[in-house]
Amino acid sequence: MKKKISWDAILKVVIALASAMLGALSAHAMTGNN
Repeated sequence: MKKKISWDAILKVVIALASAMLGALSAHAMTGNN
């Protein structure tokens, strides 16, 4: 069951990308509104 390790790594990458996307979107929204 080595796939659990890869899934854990994939989840970490997805979470990192999601947080980065949210940060970029929030930054663009803030600058757009102002």
